[in-house]
Formats: sequence, C-alpha cells, structure tokens
Amino acid sequence: MIRKQKPKTSLSPLQRKRLLRISLIIVGLSLLWLVFAPGSGMYHLHQQKKYLADLKADRKRLVQQNRQMKRDIERLQNDKEYLEQVAREKYGMLKENELVFDFAKKKENKNANKK
Repeated sequence: MIRKQKPKTSLSPLQRKRLLRISLIIVGLSLLWLVFAPGSGMYHLHQQKKYLADLKADRKRLVQQNRQMKRDIERLQNDKEYLEQVAREKYGMLKENELVFDFAKKKENKNANKK
C-alpha cells in the first residue's frame, strides 16, 4: 500500500498570523520560564549569588573577629599588665589596700519621695 502524498499548499494569510502568534506565545512562555523557573531560573540564580555574597561577607567578618579574639587570648595568657587592665576596667577589680571613690550622683528613688 502506497499512500499518495497531498501536494503541499502554501499557508493562507490567516494561518500565517495564527502560526506567528502561536510561535510568539511559545517563545514568550519559554523566556518567562527561563527567568522565573523555580529552583533554576535566572531570578533564583541572582538570589543565590546575593546569598553567597552575604555568606562570604559574614565569613570574612567572623574570621577577623576570630583573629582578634585569638590575639586577646594570647595577651591575656602572656601579658600581665593587659590582664590587670582588663580586670580593672571590665570587672572592677582592685589591688590590695586600694580604695574606690565614686563621685557619681546617685539617682533619687522617686517612690521613696511619694510616701
């Protein structure tokens, strides 16, 4: 059985318009999918790059903090003068036979005055 092929006819102007519209819609939807596809689109890629840049900045800041803390630990372990300075400033510690004079004005208790 041999089938006869129909002779090819050219498209009518209406068919060409429809084909063009369908083609443009398919291309447009494909581009939208490329840009906004969940998990693999350009928008998602842009967000991931931004997130990566934030992580790198955090890492850089944490590495710098870590270095500073290591320096402080080293100084606290080996530098007695620095240890004394920290103890005095941060923790209010005193040497033996040392007195502290507090000249700051005390705040009055408002509830005591109301009685």
